[in-house]
Amino acid sequence: MKKVYILLVFIMAILQGQTKTIAVLDFDGDGVSQSETRTLTNRLRDEMFKTGVYIVLERGKMDEVLKEQGFQQVGCITSECAVQVGRMLGVQQMVAGSIGKVGTVYTVSARIFDVETGKILKSANYDHIGDIGQLLLIGMKDVAKQLTIGSKAKKVFIEGGTLKGHVKFDGKPPKKKTLRMDADPVC
Repeated sequence: MKKVYILLVFIMAILQGQTKTIAVLDFDGDGVSQSETRTLTNRLRDEMFKTGVYIVLERGKMDEVLKEQGFQQVGCITSECAVQVGRMLGVQQMVAGSIGKVGTVYTVSARIFDVETGKILKSANYDHIGDIGQLLLIGMKDVAKQLTIGSKAKKVFIEGGTLKGHVKFDGKPPKKKTLRMDADPVC
């Protein structure tokens, strides 16, 4: 059963022009409820799929294969554990990470591991002061972009209300004089 499913995942990847298969492990939560952690992990899984870069293994299929193997993924955030699970699932890469809260700051940390080598390929972080809902609405999308595209969203500040105002990116003046706005700005 497992081998048939894995074969279908690879065939779908080839047909859709995507070359990498990936699975997202349930994130570890620290100071965040289990249901919030699960919801945010599911959102990251969806956002990774939307990028079109990867074939993302569905959570239900992942749970089914791991159950067949008698494996519990609770607390599986190390590279060794991610590699072990990735081999069981037959994917090329794994995402593992954590969601935590310190005071009023929520933080998301995620890493992509290569299943064959165990090396960290990419990492992403997102911090937010305030309501945890912003992680769902903005944060997980930003983490997915960092993990796939490799760029972190920049904060843009426009000072002054006239045409002679100053534009700063992450507190620094732009290197180029042309300002281009993203079609999907994060507000």
